[in-house]
Amino acid sequence: MTDEFSASFILLAYNQQDSVAASIQAVLDQQCEPLEIILSDDASPDGTFEVLQKMAESYRGPHRVTARRNAQNMGINRHLGHLVELAQCDFTIWSAGDDISAPQRAQIMIDGHRQSGAKLVYSDALTLRDDGQAGSNSYQKALFYRSGYGLEDVATSFALYLGATLGLHRDLYLKYGPLPKERAHEDLIFGFRAALEDSLHYIPQKLVTYREQGGVSSYLSGRNSSLDNRERRRNILKGQYRVLQQRLQDAHTYGIGEDHPVCRAIRRLCDRVAMRLSFYEGGRISYIRQPFFLAHSLLSEWLRDLRNR
Repeated sequence: MTDEFSASFILLAYNQQDSVAASIQAVLDQQCEPLEIILSDDASPDGTFEVLQKMAESYRGPHRVTARRNAQNMGINRHLGHLVELAQCDFTIWSAGDDISAPQRAQIMIDGHRQSGAKLVYSDALTLRDDGQAGSNSYQKALFYRSGYGLEDVATSFALYLGATLGLHRDLYLKYGPLPKERAHEDLIFGFRAALEDSLHYIPQKLVTYREQGGVSSYLSGRNSSLDNRERRRNILKGQYRVLQQRLQDAHTYGIGEDHPVCRAIRRLCDRVAMRLSFYEGGRISYIRQPFFLAHSLLSEWLRDLRNR
C-alpha cells in the first residue's frame, strides 16, 4: 500500500449530528506524522454527513481528510469491511462517532505497531456514563487485559478487549475474509484472528474516552433501547452464535483441523448458545440427544426471562 501516510484513521458515524463534531475534532487534532483520515457516515437519516463534510472541507493541517457516506445503510460489519478495503494504509486506527481520541493516540498506536509488528493493537480507555460521570471500567475484566490465558480461552470468550481502542492491520481482514453480514461483534472476531497468529499488542495507556452507553457505541455494539428484553436477549445470542461460527471458519483458514481442542471447544459452545436461543426460537428437537444441557439451557433462559419480567 501507500508510503505517503503512516496509518489510516477512520471514524465511523451514524445518526450523530448533535455530538459527532467533538469526536471528529479529536481525530483532526492528532499530534503525529501525517495521517489519512476518513470520516465515514453509514447513510444516517439526520444531518451527520453534513457535519462530517463541513469539518473535512474546513480542515487545514498536515493530515489528508476525506468525508464520505454510504448510499445505503450497510450496518457495522459491512461498513467496516468496506473501509478496510478503501483505506490506503495497511494499519488502520478506528473511532466511533461518540468517542474521543487523545491527541497522542495515533502516534502511540503507530509506534506500538511498528515496534511489536502486531496485527492488532489495543489500549486502555477512560470510560464515561451518559450523564458524564466516571464509568465502571468493566472492560478491564476482558480476557486480553489479564495474563495466563490460552487460545481455547480466547475461542470461547465473549469479552476480549475494548473494541473502541482498536488498531488493525488489514491482513486480519483480507486473509480470513469478510465479517458476517448480519450483526456479530467485530472485536470478538478480529481478536480471535490476532490470537491465532499470536499477534497482539497492548498499550496500557488511556488513549480513548469511551461512552459506555448510547450514541454510536450502541450502534456499533448492537444495543437498541427500543427492543424489549426478550428480543434484546435473542439478538445477543444470535450475535454470539455468528461469532462462534466465524471463529470456527477462521480456525480452519489458519490451518487448525476439526479435531483440534480449540475447534471442539467452539463447537461445544455453539451448541450451548443454540440451545439457549431455542428458548426464543424453538428448534429444540435438534439437541434432544443432549437432554441435560438442553434442560439446563432452557431453564437458565426461563429464569433470566422471569427476572427481566
